Amino acid sequence: NNNNKSEEYQRPKHIKPHDEHDNISACPHMISYFYFLNLLQCIYGCPGGPLFTKQAYAAVLHHQQNPEFYDEIKIELPTQLHEKHHLLFTFYHVSCDSNSKKKDVVETPGGGAMLMDGRVIMNEQQLPVAANLPAGYLSSQDGVNKHSGLEIKWVDGGKPLFKVSTHLVSTVNTQDQHLHKFFHHCESMEMSEQASEGELVKYLKSLHAMEGHVMVNFLPTILNQLFCVLTRTTHEDVAVNVTRVMVHVVAQCHEEGLEHYLRSYVKFVLKQDPYSVTNVKTVHEELAKAMTAILKPSTDFLTSNKLLKHSWYFFEGLVKSMAHYLIEHGKVKVDLLNQRFSASYYHAVETLVNMLMPHITQKYKDNLDAARNANRSLAVFIKRCFTFMNRGFVFKQINNYMNCFVPGDPKTLYEFKFEFLREVCNHEHYVPLNLPMPFWKGRIQRFQDLQLDYSLTDDFCRNHFLVGLLLREVGGALQESREIRQIAIQVLKGLMIKHTFDDRYASKSQQARLATLYLPLFGLLQENVYRLDIKESAPLDNCNVNVSLTPKDSPVQTSMVTPQKPGSCIENALHKDVFGVISGTASPQSSTTNASSVHHADSKGSLVSTDSGNSLLDKSSDRTNSLEKNPCASALGSTVLRSDKLDQDEIKNLFMCFLHILKNMSEEALFAYWSKAASSELMDFFTLIEVCLYQFRYMGKRFIASMHFFMALIKHYLCWRRCICAFCAAYSHTEADVNSQCLLEANVSTEVCLTVLDTLSTFIMGFKTQLNSDLGHNPLMKKVFQVHLCFLQIPQSEATLKQVFTSLRTFIYKFPCTFFDGRADMCASLCYEILKCCNSKLSSIRSYAAHLLYFLMKSNFDYTGRKSFVRTHLQVVIAVSKLIADVIGIGGMRFQQSLSIINNYANSDKTIKHTAFPSDVKDLTKRIRTVLMATEQMKEHENDPEMLVDLQYSLAKSYTSTPELRKTWLDSMARIHNKNGDLSEAAMCYVHVAALVAEYLWRKGLRGGEPPFLLILILCTFFMPGMFRQGCSAFRVITPNIDEEAAMMEDVGMQDVHFSEEVLMELLEECVDGLWKAERYELIADVYRLIIPIYEQCRDFEKLAHLYDRLHRAYTKVMEVMHSGKRLLGTYFRVAFFGQVSLQNKNFDLSVLQGFFEDEDGKEYIYKEPKFTPLSEISQRLLKLYSDKFGQENVKIIQDSGKVNPKDLDSKYAYIQVTHVMPYLDEKELEDRRTDFEKSHNIWRFVFETPFTMSGKKQGGVEEQCKRRIVLTTTHCFPYVKKRIAVMYQHQTDLSPIEVAIDEMSAKVNELRQLCSASEVDMIRLQLKLQGSISVQVNAGPLAYARAFLDSSSAKKYPDNKVKQLKEVFRQFVDACGQALGVNERLIKEDQQEYHDEMKANYRNLTRELSNIMHEQVEILKNDE
Repeated sequence: NNNNKSEEYQRPKHIKPHDEHDNISACPHMISYFYFLNLLQCIYGCPGGPLFTKQAYAAVLHHQQNPEFYDEIKIELPTQLHEKHHLLFTFYHVSCDSNSKKKDVVETPGGGAMLMDGRVIMNEQQLPVAANLPAGYLSSQDGVNKHSGLEIKWVDGGKPLFKVSTHLVSTVNTQDQHLHKFFHHCESMEMSEQASEGELVKYLKSLHAMEGHVMVNFLPTILNQLFCVLTRTTHEDVAVNVTRVMVHVVAQCHEEGLEHYLRSYVKFVLKQDPYSVTNVKTVHEELAKAMTAILKPSTDFLTSNKLLKHSWYFFEGLVKSMAHYLIEHGKVKVDLLNQRFSASYYHAVETLVNMLMPHITQKYKDNLDAARNANRSLAVFIKRCFTFMNRGFVFKQINNYMNCFVPGDPKTLYEFKFEFLREVCNHEHYVPLNLPMPFWKGRIQRFQDLQLDYSLTDDFCRNHFLVGLLLREVGGALQESREIRQIAIQVLKGLMIKHTFDDRYASKSQQARLATLYLPLFGLLQENVYRLDIKESAPLDNCNVNVSLTPKDSPVQTSMVTPQKPGSCIENALHKDVFGVISGTASPQSSTTNASSVHHADSKGSLVSTDSGNSLLDKSSDRTNSLEKNPCASALGSTVLRSDKLDQDEIKNLFMCFLHILKNMSEEALFAYWSKAASSELMDFFTLIEVCLYQFRYMGKRFIASMHFFMALIKHYLCWRRCICAFCAAYSHTEADVNSQCLLEANVSTEVCLTVLDTLSTFIMGFKTQLNSDLGHNPLMKKVFQVHLCFLQIPQSEATLKQVFTSLRTFIYKFPCTFFDGRADMCASLCYEILKCCNSKLSSIRSYAAHLLYFLMKSNFDYTGRKSFVRTHLQVVIAVSKLIADVIGIGGMRFQQSLSIINNYANSDKTIKHTAFPSDVKDLTKRIRTVLMATEQMKEHENDPEMLVDLQYSLAKSYTSTPELRKTWLDSMARIHNKNGDLSEAAMCYVHVAALVAEYLWRKGLRGGEPPFLLILILCTFFMPGMFRQGCSAFRVITPNIDEEAAMMEDVGMQDVHFSEEVLMELLEECVDGLWKAERYELIADVYRLIIPIYEQCRDFEKLAHLYDRLHRAYTKVMEVMHSGKRLLGTYFRVAFFGQVSLQNKNFDLSVLQGFFEDEDGKEYIYKEPKFTPLSEISQRLLKLYSDKFGQENVKIIQDSGKVNPKDLDSKYAYIQVTHVMPYLDEKELEDRRTDFEKSHNIWRFVFETPFTMSGKKQGGVEEQCKRRIVLTTTHCFPYVKKRIAVMYQHQTDLSPIEVAIDEMSAKVNELRQLCSASEVDMIRLQLKLQGSISVQVNAGPLAYARAFLDSSSAKKYPDNKVKQLKEVFRQFVDACGQALGVNERLIKEDQQEYHDEMKANYRNLTRELSNIMHEQVEILKNDE
């Protein structure tokens, strides 16, 4: 290195001569003394002279007996200084006699001094001066010694007469005493075998005290010497201390920010000593052993922490040494990789890994950086070991590493594990490591010849160790928290991205083979399919709000554990013995380590060869055991699998990987996968594809811009909270950013859709026979069709939709029976989605949709032998009705244009010109336009739920001859009710739909000669003497309203209806769900009585068990609500509408006189409101609703509940009268209806009362207070498919004052008895009722009625029978009060005893007063006497 220098500056200062000499000069020489004196020419000369000389002279000081020199002499020191190198100073007396004519000697030697130490001393020295220096003066002494045996004559007895100072400027020679002694001792050990290694430990320990700048200056030399000592020492203590010094040096360099020096050293300087007979040790082996010793628990934890933190240096040293060793020994091309290194080194590496792992997994809590660095360094080392060592051995180390982690570890350890896997899997030959075949030559085997594994079986993990390990770890991580899942998914995604951009595997066949490596990912996704949001996931899905798909009280059992498929347990479980066998470190029978297998395994394969016959248990046995022992519990660390939903970004990243595999897989591999997959796995596969379409749907530029704005607001808020203003500016999004994001998402969405279309096309091509089974009505066909339909249900680009419509035309052409034979559900769904596209804003999309709809109709026409297309005709009308019901804005110009396009196609198609097809198409479009006329009215009342349901009800009623259309509108009404929380009405819609289908099937059976077997069973269930119930009448036990379904007319609309027994069973199950949500649990048994005989006849015991379980829970719910009394099935109100438009009202069109409420003017309805709804709430709701329609200033609420005379109302206003009513049951009905539910179900009469007096006032005294009781009867009973029912007629009864008293006192008696007879007495209500009944107050309460009607002076004014009836009621009242007091006394605590005594006293006073008024002794209960 030309930058190195070693220079010494000598400055002679002072000398005291022993005689009287003056004019003294000093002359230094640099001498190397071995066997002869060698003057070195290394002293810089004077200017103008040579560059180097052998000597230099100090200036002569004239007449100075004790001269002080001022010269400075510069010397170039040798690079290799040893103890024989020394400086010799010769002193001369200079003669300066100018008068002398003789040629005398000018310089007379006057003595000499030596400076020697084996190193350069940086300070002033006092040296003795010798009068003479004989030959060999250095032969037997370490330095100048005046007591030596040589005859050296010392001046002045050897006193230090000469003073000299030195200054060293050197990058070669050190002044540090500790470092010098270490180098000196190492040199001594090289020169002599007698040097003690025990002394070396002392010098090594002293190196910890050397100064930092010295360490940096001599860094390569120090490290070289340390490595040299490491390989030559025979003592373990020396090796450990050498490594300790290295740790100290490396730590110091990192503290000084000089890490790059260390990297340069490892890269350019570090080199293994030449191999020799005397030096058989290697750096890598000795360093590995020393690192292991330092990492032992008994050693200094500070040193071990430093070693962990800076472990990269040592692992890099191991790798560099390994590489040099292989090159120098010619072992690079050794066929058997396990012969490259000695067995002891393999053992040393394994021991090092095992010793390092506890530090990583335990010290992360106290020293995170050290543990993280050690983990990363170990990963890099293991990865690079693949290049030099037996891969089976490396797999074993990876397995040892993974065994140190368990499920449920903290997030940090998962980060460590996946960082390790990421690094190891980034090996440049990762693919050959997983594919034991000539992959790199571009010749790929046929997929038919490959034994592809599609799940994480043991064989797969044995043949593809790294990818199997990674996928199993990802599968386990999916059962952990969100942060851990994201780490695992990112590792997998990053690896697959790396494969995509790897130029070595750019060909299609190579990418296809690579894709098969990750086929088990399909299984992982299918096992977690229940955690993927499909249609339920909102666009803003990052809020982590998980919405349960099943209501809290749903009859479907809600469980935190999702049942796992058979076999998925063993596929998920990561048993440590499995990878022990795979890596060749354990036998299948034992998990103990087999060290010999490491050294003798064949490494040409992907893994260490093992005996396949002795491998793990086969998959079938594992499946059986998994059901019994549940190995997933031990493997995943928990007996409960996670059921929380995955985040949107997690789902997208997983499906990026899924779609990448799907896109690159060959058709042969796909066919092989589909052929091996079970039916449930195929269904899950297509579910995954459907989820892909929803997750990558294109939301449009406006949505993306709003999302950017939303995220910017969040970040701005976080910025404000953290007071980091600069943070916000970094996240500002320009229009260019939004445009770029839109383009990216649009392209991704299109690519996803095209990939899915290709996959569907491939599947249809290979599985046409399976799809055509049962006339195309099988679960697999339904799933494939649902994926096709999904394209039309989510936003798509124009280019994508063009391909989708083409694919759908092909699908219709290949499977016509699916759409035109059997059930019509798939044809109905397709028509619905096509018609939505016919209303698209893009003309091209409308044109594509119209062409597809025309193709569907024509295909139907051809399928029937060119007779008709009744199926498509009916389904199109139904679809239009659904679109209207869903308040989708169809019917405008865009939709009309699509209808015109269809007509034009029909008129211009020459192939069907002479058939009835064009006229039928024209008739269809005309009927569609007729149906669309209802759209405007629907829009007008879209904010009025009652009116909207009434309109849809009227449409449903008009389709009595078309069961499917009636069902369509009933379904629409159910959706509206569910949306508004009217669950009882929604349940009744389901019941009516089921009854409609039952009626249709019954009539179909009668027309065909024999009713369906299922209907016979249902109807026989309800056989009663004298009456045989048919069709919908079987449902009359649930609701009498069902009779309207019997009005079905047999018309052309019934020709293509394909209701079946299976449909009816599904509808009955839907009824049960609706009734459960509506809390009408008692009716579930009535529905199940229709289903149980069918399941019993079919011997479907599984469904029977499930059914009886739900029935058991339903009855349990009945007992709960009866016990608690907290179930409220609705509140009822009478609502009357009055109002006409005034001629003076200028806000409305007055061309004709019309009421505000049109046909509703003067009508009365009973409104059913959910739960407990107060009068004020419904009044305000109706006031707001009609204020929005007519104007706030034109609507008034009538507060009075009395009869309204329309003539007395101001015609300028619209009036709404709202009155709370109660269900009314006569005495006979009360005998039959014993429970609260029976009193609240199937009710059609309601009562409300208004007070009045004969004088015209509303309120008066007890003697004059009358009451008018009005009973209203509705056209249908509640609950119904509507939440309001018109009042059919009303009955009015006026009660006289004494009858009012009898009615009020009877009510009190009934309330008290009901409270006392309750299974769980409500003490608060009981005490309040008692207090109000027995407190003696003048002109109030029961005594007021007694004084007014039972006193001898007033009783004569009223009929005797009424007086006797009132007396009997009072006797019952006293008895009820006594019973209530007894119950209260039994249940009260001590602190209420005084309150009870007071009530007893009031009770006695009450009976005393009543006895005086009634002139008879009123009996008191014995316990209250």
